[in-house]
Amino acid sequence: MQRINFIRLIRHFLLASLLVFSSAGAWATASCKANYSAFTLSLPATVAVARDLPNGSLLTAWVQTSQLTNYYTCTVTQSTATGVDFEAAGIVTGTPTSYKVSYNGNSVSVYPTNVPGVGIALGGFVYMNGCGWTGFLDFTVLGYRCNASGVVSNGGQLVAALVKTGDITPATVSGLVVQAFSCEGLGSAAVCNNLAAGVINFSITPVAITVMTCTTPDVSVPMGTFKTTDFPGVGALSPNPAGFAIQLLNCPGGTAVSGTQAGQIHSIQYRIDPTSGTLATNVAALSGSPSATGVGIELFNSSGAVFPLSTNTTLSGYNSASGGSYSIPMTARYYRTGAITAGPANATMTLTVSYL
Repeated sequence: MQRINFIRLIRHFLLASLLVFSSAGAWATASCKANYSAFTLSLPATVAVARDLPNGSLLTAWVQTSQLTNYYTCTVTQSTATGVDFEAAGIVTGTPTSYKVSYNGNSVSVYPTNVPGVGIALGGFVYMNGCGWTGFLDFTVLGYRCNASGVVSNGGQLVAALVKTGDITPATVSGLVVQAFSCEGLGSAAVCNNLAAGVINFSITPVAITVMTCTTPDVSVPMGTFKTTDFPGVGALSPNPAGFAIQLLNCPGGTAVSGTQAGQIHSIQYRIDPTSGTLATNVAALSGSPSATGVGIELFNSSGAVFPLSTNTTLSGYNSASGGSYSIPMTARYYRTGAITAGPANATMTLTVSYL
């Protein structure tokens, strides 16, 4: 008489078949041995990242190891379940970030690395003698085992890509990321990190991460000296515009990494925010004490139109492939907002540049 047992696997391992054994038979056993010790995932030697590239963006194209069916060879009696388990190691922690990326339509978890702001997306496939290949598995569930008897082999494939997860400080991502283990046994008694069978290490080649920005020097604008009579009414402007230029120097060019937004700055935006706020739409308030009253400062672009404060403006003419230095000509004028009292009329404003 035979007895059929359903095996419930702990953690994330699933069973693809039923275990059938004789109540009078010997104990089921499995003896497994690794056929490999290490694999290397080849990534670009350098990756340039625009400073404000959105978090969750791919920094490299997807890379993968070969699909192999013989990570481990096992000698099995009584249809013992065997398989492969992938676990985080080295520079990768065991807890994924909140970011997900897509691999051929599959959602993939992203894990932190040794470089703040740079994560690694991990997933892959598992092969089990007797059950074949799984579909694509996110790294959170990258482990499988199946029943078979005799001499069997189990294998897999690891898939990875680097991902931006936060502000990046230039550094190098390198080292061990994953280890594979033989998974053997029945039910809750299964051993899925059998060190005796051999551990297979997966590492990435070194990737130097650089951050792409332009140099933006400070600007001082001499406004001149004016009399209260130069402003006959509210809305009047000072008679002599003060010319100046915003400089974006040594902006880097680059070549986009295939399948990603990394490798170059795709566009540059800039905005100007008055430190002391505004007195009217696009009229910056004066700062400092003592200070004149009844006037503010208005900015104008090269065509003479009012420049919108606290609003992102795209830098025209930027070449993402060659980079370069750029000058944005502007003028500034005092603008009367009310009753004027004499005094210093200074203001400070902040230039913010975004690189996408």
